[in-house]
Amino acid sequence: MKKLLPILLSLFLLPWFSQITHAATPESISLIPVMKTDTTPSGKISYSAARSGLEGYRAFDGKPNYSTNGTYSAWGTAPQNGWLAYEFPSPKIVTKYVLYYGGYTTNLPPDAGKDMPNTWTFEGSNDGKNWTVLDSKAEYIFTEGANEFSLKNKDQFKTYRINITKNNGATGKDVNLAIHEMEMWGYDPATQTPDPVDPTPNPDPTPSPNPDPSNPTDPTDPAQPTGDRAILTITMDTGLEKEFDLSMKEVNSFIAWYEGKQSGTGTASYAIDKHNNNKGPFSNRKDYVIFNKILTFEVSEYSTK
Repeated sequence: MKKLLPILLSLFLLPWFSQITHAATPESISLIPVMKTDTTPSGKISYSAARSGLEGYRAFDGKPNYSTNGTYSAWGTAPQNGWLAYEFPSPKIVTKYVLYYGGYTTNLPPDAGKDMPNTWTFEGSNDGKNWTVLDSKAEYIFTEGANEFSLKNKDQFKTYRINITKNNGATGKDVNLAIHEMEMWGYDPATQTPDPVDPTPNPDPTPSPNPDPSNPTDPTDPAQPTGDRAILTITMDTGLEKEFDLSMKEVNSFIAWYEGKQSGTGTASYAIDKHNNNKGPFSNRKDYVIFNKILTFEVSEYSTK
């Protein structure tokens, strides 16, 4: 704590104090085009089964109804359970999916809505065999129009599906389970752009060798940051903020781990040395942060000189 006061004062006294803020994710967009068949214009739709005229692509045709003017515009199947999947040409990160409950050609038949899903999981896969559950719903009753379901997903998958284990009560019909219209929202990790606050980030987070190893702050070293220390503030997805007073070497190591995880490499958690917060009879204490729980982080550089 004795060292903390001059550090905090230096944050206000140094005119060249700088900040770098990293956004957790880019803006979400609708990822699936209006489909004309199960494979056009792009991607591939698959499903457990379908009644003739209610193939899978009709759940992605841009028409949020079961049928319009006598023409089906939904995916439908006789079993009371089943699955509907969309495979992207390349992996995407889906952060929200939307299911529509729309109208019928025969306006509100007595059993309207009983063909809707009631209990399901929303899943992602990169091989079509091993699935990761991203969301689950039980005894869900749809309201008319769009029903949106947000995900805390930061992983990229090539294929996503809704896997329905129970419908809303329809039995003995030609179609007992249907999805009127479905959307998936998120982003393509391959198209991410640098944060506008930091337009020219170093593409190689590993610092270059110092020309003069005897001088750790050699000004001729282009890889040296402006300050030699920083306050790393990590905001978790719960809104909790964690602050760490670290050397820039430690901060760069954290950033390298974070950017590596965004590209699909590295461990899920990262250990940060608590240093001056190491209270008690311990040789050291570390705070472990989980990648998919990080909302944003901020690096506030300063100099102790």
